[in-house]
Amino acid sequence: MRTYILLLIFGLFVGESVNSQESNIKDIELSGVVIDYNKKPIKGAKIFIDSLKTKVKTNKDGFYKITVSLNNKLVTVFSPDHGIIDIDYSGQKIINFVFPESIAPLTKRQFYELGYGMSPYTNNEPDYSSYSDIFQLLKSKFPNLQVIGESVRMRNSGISIKEGLPAPIFIVNGSQVSNITSISPSDIKSIKVEKSNTSLYGTRGSGGVIKIKLK
Repeated sequence: MRTYILLLIFGLFVGESVNSQESNIKDIELSGVVIDYNKKPIKGAKIFIDSLKTKVKTNKDGFYKITVSLNNKLVTVFSPDHGIIDIDYSGQKIINFVFPESIAPLTKRQFYELGYGMSPYTNNEPDYSSYSDIFQLLKSKFPNLQVIGESVRMRNSGISIKEGLPAPIFIVNGSQVSNITSISPSDIKSIKVEKSNTSLYGTRGSGGVIKIKLK
């Protein structure tokens, strides 16, 4: 009995130690600076993780600090006056962003139209019946999508080291489907496009997520 109790205590100790190590691995403090091509700090630039908005902005020195995890795959900085930069995340503790002179500025609306954090097309009862098929609808309504025939890909914007993105995941009424060809535009209640969502879907979500609700 005494041996059993000792083994149990040892097991609990080891379990706590493993859990503590896993916790330490998951949480990483990421920091860096955001500057322009003249090495001037950019104040108020917003930080996005896996294309999802955070509350973190750069200070007057262009400095930011945010807690991330190894599950995250993409860090984005957005400045209306300077544009967007995407950098793949693989455990770095420091990521600095430098905007080149040639990058085009973006409005907030253009930024969200590219699929960062949300889609502006969220009317309660839109009428999509005028479109011949769902791919025509996606091509017309979402400029952040590249639609060729039945092939759909998420466009990249600004400067990115991400290349060869896979096809987006399709979620219809909460369930993942492999094909949306049979969906009639007139049956669609709403569509939401997310540029990337690896926190929920893993690497499969790196090509973006298209969520469709049917009437």
